[in-house]
Amino acid sequence: MPIRRDLYEQLITDREREAVEAERESRRTWAVALAVCMAWCVLGAAVTVTGFTVRGEQLARALIDLGQGIAAAGVLGTVLYTYRRRERRGYE
Repeated sequence: MPIRRDLYEQLITDREREAVEAERESRRTWAVALAVCMAWCVLGAAVTVTGFTVRGEQLARALIDLGQGIAAAGVLGTVLYTYRRRERRGYE
């Protein structure tokens, strides 16, 4: 039994709206992830800059390395968390 034309058009309209909503949710998720990554970078940069302003050489090196580690680990963790979260929700 063929589907009625008005039902078919309603299905198409619904699927198009769902696709737009899914794309909007995807962009929102990655925009939040980008903001969190930027926050990690700012925190890492602040620690690194502090390393350049202290007097002790050993403490300075430790702070510089720590700042770079904070930024790298924060960004990597955020991207992996976001990817896994989207994967669990059924996105590609």
